[in-house]
Amino acid sequence: MFFTWLKRYVPRGIYGRAALILLLPVVILQLVVTVIFAQRNYEGVTTQMTDTVLREVALVLQTIDQAPSPEAGVQLVKQQLAPLNMRVQTISADDVPAAHRLTWYDYSGRVMIDRFQNRLDGFLRLDLRTPGKVGLFVQTPRGPVEIGFDRRRISAANPHQLFVYTFTFGFLMTLISFVYLRNQLRPIKRLARAAEAFGRGRHVPYSPGGAVEVRAAGNAFVDMRARIERQIEQRTLMLSGVSHDLRTPLTRMRLSLSMMDDSEAEQLLQDVDDMQRMLDEFLNFAKGSAEGEPEKVNPHLLMETAVAAAQRAGRNVTLLAPQG
Repeated sequence: MFFTWLKRYVPRGIYGRAALILLLPVVILQLVVTVIFAQRNYEGVTTQMTDTVLREVALVLQTIDQAPSPEAGVQLVKQQLAPLNMRVQTISADDVPAAHRLTWYDYSGRVMIDRFQNRLDGFLRLDLRTPGKVGLFVQTPRGPVEIGFDRRRISAANPHQLFVYTFTFGFLMTLISFVYLRNQLRPIKRLARAAEAFGRGRHVPYSPGGAVEVRAAGNAFVDMRARIERQIEQRTLMLSGVSHDLRTPLTRMRLSLSMMDDSEAEQLLQDVDDMQRMLDEFLNFAKGSAEGEPEKVNPHLLMETAVAAAQRAGRNVTLLAPQG
């Protein structure tokens, strides 16, 4: 039942099916590798780097809490913790963003937010909208504080490069595979065109090519076409002899009937002509030349001819006149 439903959406052509067989594993492999690598590498690296920054932030907050005032704590951080290269400033509650600021594709930013929420007391917001910068808002006993530092200290640089490289090289490999697949399917299409043309009575030059299996099928087709052509040639020769043998007695009968004056001789001569015409049509059909342009036929005249032929054969047949 499932496969019956699935067949409706599967391409019918061999090129489409081959492309599906080629693309489906590549896409699935890329998705699996990307997800696993993102979880194992970027998430793990971001977590470790965030823990390191958390310890530095805890040291900064501790220095601010031990100072006589928040402003003195900021100056003390700049003097004693200058090697940490963190920008610290006191702000008002109105300056704290209402929500976290980050782009929708910032995967490592979401990992940082979760880590800060779980490990940092007083964590308020995280601003990641500025490229290469991180704005950390923390609530201290003396009011909110903004701590700024470089983004490279807390997450891997250019995390999107993995996705760019994956899809870029995946596209290039898929393009190369399509070119190779097209070259492999070209001999099959040539074989199909040659077989279709031969079925319609035309001879198209064809030489087997492609893979070993396609070459085997092409050689079998060439041998089959050669045998059929030999049989057609032999049949044509045989029918030519039959035509000569049958036309000779018909010619003698026509000559004999033409010398008779009886009125019945005219009807017999017409029968001989009909036999000659049917013989010619049969020979043309047997030789493969029966297909021609359609001809217009008068149905009433055709019925009159058929009724006259039946009456001459002694049958009681009457042609009724059309009504109305």
